Amino acid sequence: MKLFITTITLLLLYGCTTANKIYEKDGKEAILIECGAVVSFSVCHDRAKSECPNGYKVLSEDAGFNRKEIRVRCNN
Repeated sequence: MKLFITTITLLLLYGCTTANKIYEKDGKEAILIECGAVVSFSVCHDRAKSECPNGYKVLSEDAGFNRKEIRVRCNN
C-alpha cells in the first residue's frame, strides 16, 4: 500500500507541468513551463528538454507560492 501511495504521489508531482507557447516582447516564440510548487526546478527543466530536443536557453525562472515557472527559447 505504501508503494502504491508513493507511486501515485510521484506521478501527480511529475505530471503537474504544463507547457504553453508564448511570444516575448521582441516577437520571438518562447515556451512557458509551469510546474507545481512542491517540485524542484529540475522537473521544469526536464519538461523543457522534452519540448526542446535540440536544447534551449532559459529566459527566466520564477518561484511563487503555488507554482514554479520557467520561460525558455528552443535552439533551432
